[in-house]
Amino acid sequence: MKKHEIKKNIIKFIRKRDSYKYNYGHVLVIAGSEIMPGAGLLSCIGALYSGAGLVTYAVKNDFINSVLSVFKPEIMLYIYKTVDDIINFVKLRNVSSIVIGPGLICDNIVLKKFIDKILMSLSLPIILDASGLSCYNFKTEFKNIKAKLIITPHIGELSKLLNIPIKIIKKKKKKIISRYVNTNKIICVLKGKNTIVISNKKFYKNKTGTPAMAISGSGDILTGVIASFINIIKDPFDASKFAVFIHGLSGEYVEKNKGQIGVIASEIAESICYVMKDMLINCKKNNMI
Repeated sequence: MKKHEIKKNIIKFIRKRDSYKYNYGHVLVIAGSEIMPGAGLLSCIGALYSGAGLVTYAVKNDFINSVLSVFKPEIMLYIYKTVDDIINFVKLRNVSSIVIGPGLICDNIVLKKFIDKILMSLSLPIILDASGLSCYNFKTEFKNIKAKLIITPHIGELSKLLNIPIKIIKKKKKKIISRYVNTNKIICVLKGKNTIVISNKKFYKNKTGTPAMAISGSGDILTGVIASFINIIKDPFDASKFAVFIHGLSGEYVEKNKGQIGVIASEIAESICYVMKDMLINCKKNNMI
């Protein structure tokens, strides 16, 4: 990422003395299950450590005990029964961005109907990840949704979503994804080595990151970071791009201090504030701010 882009983004995170939590967004994470309660929690942690003012973890009552066993006190909890509960909560509690997917049970038809209603009903930025993407397949289209949608697949999930073999996507990655996001007016963050972000005629290839980040939960952290950043950097493409950049730098930071083996996802989240602090200091030293 170029120096002027870093400056443009980092100064947006400098807080005014009279600011309060709602200035920095309310992230709602709809995720988790009895067997994977930690996935949604990691997205919540990613949002917290990247500056969200409030973070709420939305879960179903039938696996609440599993979630509480790994809970973090700074995260609020919302127990829902139906999709209408979610929609009402969003409107009543000033939710500004939503994550859907990490750790949800992918029962395809039921989950797809649930997500479809949210996408059609709310005009907020929504990051769709993991099981939230896996319930869609065979040339899915998102043309008629209200949401400002960001999808965050790895190449296998993208292959299923587009019904195109992985080997073909690898050969014509930019062309295939660009056509898809332009048709559907969404943003795609394709995770992997040199994660790419593609929107309408916009393309970014990330160069931060390390193989130490090839671990469970790293992508869950990223979804939380995107959901947080999008409340500060209002352009969804720029927010996604900067989130990917910072997420990769945070992985490098942990590797530098710990080594390549044994890095865990929560450490990547915890390092975000230090990476951004160092970046801000460097910008001031170089008279960029």
